[in-house]
Amino acid sequence: MIPAWSYDQVNAALTSACRYRYKANVEAVVRMVGLLFAPAEAPLAQEQVLPSLNYFHHRSGNNIDFFCAGYRRYGYGPEYDERPVTDDQPPWILSAREYDSLRREIERRSSWRYSGEVDLLLMNADFGGRREQAALNFKSAVVCDLDKMISDGAINSVRRFFEQIFQFAESASGEDPTWGFSDRMGIQAGGSALKRLLLSVLPRGLGDDYRRAEHFVIRDLSASDSGLTHTS
Repeated sequence: MIPAWSYDQVNAALTSACRYRYKANVEAVVRMVGLLFAPAEAPLAQEQVLPSLNYFHHRSGNNIDFFCAGYRRYGYGPEYDERPVTDDQPPWILSAREYDSLRREIERRSSWRYSGEVDLLLMNADFGGRREQAALNFKSAVVCDLDKMISDGAINSVRRFFEQIFQFAESASGEDPTWGFSDRMGIQAGGSALKRLLLSVLPRGLGDDYRRAEHFVIRDLSASDSGLTHTS
């Protein structure tokens, strides 16, 4: 769990991680990362995110980084607008101003729109080749509205879902790890590939299986979202 106050700060942290922390070929690195938007006053954040922030930080290790919009625990930040939101020592601290600033910046750079509750964006970060700096890639993203995922039965809890992500990241390989995660979760949520193919041609909203599986599809957020781009 890494503090996130701006798009540039996220990319700078990813660049450092690609160069020094990630166990991969630094000549060409593609890593799955998460952007977590969890307002401290949201019930789901209070119950299932904030109590486990420290654990999530250590559990994710060097396999995947989640960037927590507006949060920090150490170092310096916009102290005039910060407040402690956990009982840890030292506590995790949230700046509502910086939270909203990053929310606006991500919305400006993509077609994603914040739900107002607890959202997690999973996407790739590219580094290497012609890139000297890492950069978020909005072309392959899984948009996780965590409240809706729980109500639809797509996940049981935030902690269990995050553990699935961490386990996947430990063994992820290939040029598009976010696509791979989408495949894995889609198989668990929707059954066989044939069944998911049949579900994909049904009118949207028919059947619990479709509602669960659609949470894990890949979307292209780099431009106006024309719908689901990955169903198999």
